[in-house]
Amino acid sequence: MASDSEVDSIYFYDPSLPASIVFTVLYVLPFLYQLYMTIIAPRMGKYTHIGYFIPILIGVGLEVAGYGVRCGSVERPDDIALYSVSSSLIVVAPVFVCASLYLLVGRLIQFQLPDADSGRRSKRARWLPRIFVTSDVLSFVMQGSGIGIAAAGNWEGTEKDVGFGILITGLVLQLVTFVVFLAIVFLFHLQARSAGDGIDGGHRMVLMGIYISGFFIIVRSIYRVVEFSLGIPSYTFSHEWPLYVLEAVPMLLAITVLGWFHPGRWLSKSVHSTPEYFEARGRKS
Repeated sequence: MASDSEVDSIYFYDPSLPASIVFTVLYVLPFLYQLYMTIIAPRMGKYTHIGYFIPILIGVGLEVAGYGVRCGSVERPDDIALYSVSSSLIVVAPVFVCASLYLLVGRLIQFQLPDADSGRRSKRARWLPRIFVTSDVLSFVMQGSGIGIAAAGNWEGTEKDVGFGILITGLVLQLVTFVVFLAIVFLFHLQARSAGDGIDGGHRMVLMGIYISGFFIIVRSIYRVVEFSLGIPSYTFSHEWPLYVLEAVPMLLAITVLGWFHPGRWLSKSVHSTPEYFEARGRKS
C-alpha cells in the first residue's frame, strides 16, 4: 500500500505500484530501440542518420521518466511535487512524437513530388512542418503552463480552474493540429500515387506507420481532452484504468509502430538530404 490514509493522498483511487513499474519497463524497450536506430546504428554505418527523429527519442525518454516518477509518487501519494512532475511528463511527451512526424512528412513531400512545380512544392513542404511544429511548441507551452498553474494551487480552487482551462486549450490545439496533419498526409498520399511512378515500397511502409501510430495518438489525445474537460473529481480521475488503457497503451503502441516503420530502415539516403538538395532536384526536373 502506498499510504495508510486516503485523506492524505492526492489520488482519488488507490494507485497501483506494479502497473507503474511495468509501464516504466515497457517504455524502456522502445526507448533503447529508438536510441539504437536514431543515434547508434547510423554511427555504425548500418542506417541513415535521421536527425528529425531525435524528438521521438526525447518523447519516449519523457514517458520513461514520467512512469518512473509515478512509481515514487505512488509510494508517496501525499507528495504533490512528485504527482505534478509525473503527470506533466506523461502529458507533454506526445508533443515530441508529433514533432518528428511533422518533420518526416515534410521530407517525404519534398522528395516524392518532383515535377515542373517542384520548386514551389519544395518551399511549401518546408513551410508545412514549420507551421505544425510551431503549433506543437505552442501546445507544449500551454500544457506545461496549465499543469504548473493547477499544481501551484494544489489542484484546487481558482488556480486549478485556470490551469485546467489552459491545459485543455493546449490539448485541443494538439488534437486539431494532428488531425489536420493526418488529412494533409492523406492528400499527399493521393497526389503521390497519381504522380509519376507512384509511391515506392519504402515510402508506403513509412506512411503506413504514420497512419497506424496516428490512430493511437488521436485516441490518446481525445481521452486527455475528455479527462480534463470533465474535471476533478470525475470518473477518469477517480479510476486508474483509463490512464493505462487510454494513455499508456496507445502511446506505447504508437511509439513501437514508429520503431518498426523507422524511416532510417525504409527510406533511401536521398530522402534525408538537405532542403537545398530538393531545390536543386526541382530545377533539374
